[in-house]
Amino acid sequence: MIGQARIKVCGITRAADAATALAQGADYLGVNCWPGSPRCVPAGARAQLLREIPAARRVAVTVNPSVTEAKALLAEGFAIVQAHFDPTKADCDLRALSAAVSPARLWLAPKLADGAEWPAELIPLAAGFVHDAHAKDAFGGTGKTSDWRRFAQLRQRYPDSQWLLAGGLGPDNIVAAAASGADFFDLNSGIELAPGLKSAEKLSAVADALLKNAQS
Repeated sequence: MIGQARIKVCGITRAADAATALAQGADYLGVNCWPGSPRCVPAGARAQLLREIPAARRVAVTVNPSVTEAKALLAEGFAIVQAHFDPTKADCDLRALSAAVSPARLWLAPKLADGAEWPAELIPLAAGFVHDAHAKDAFGGTGKTSDWRRFAQLRQRYPDSQWLLAGGLGPDNIVAAAASGADFFDLNSGIELAPGLKSAEKLSAVADALLKNAQS
């Protein structure tokens, strides 16, 4: 935790970045396991990286995982599976996924067009939900700012769920995002030098801004 905010740093590809994020107070570190991402860490390289991350803080980030894939990720040592998916398509069996890994170990990140209704049927299936900006040809990590007002409405509507705000968050907008009511942030492209290469300076600036904000 940094100040009064919980933090997930996503797209970790290097041990040095994991150490920096943990030293700054990150609660979770996301490792991208989906081959379609420029931040993907191949299966053969993940074991070494996971040794640098406390077990309870490991989040496997993937797209349309099958039950078999999700179980394998938990067996690797991940604590949570974060599943990105398009709710308008039948590419991911969410009910089977939830039943197999348990809602407590599942975060869902639906790919929703601006203005689309949030699928209420998802709420019982997972403990956490990632609210990100919509991108037609991508699943997260685009650097686009998401709809903070909608995020606040979802938190109010479903207060028993964990809600992670994602979408281009960095030193320049993290305090404004906190002012919108968010207290759990998913950081990725806004603290990078390049995809998968985190900036210690940007992450430190985010931490400083959140600490000052908590003290003000």
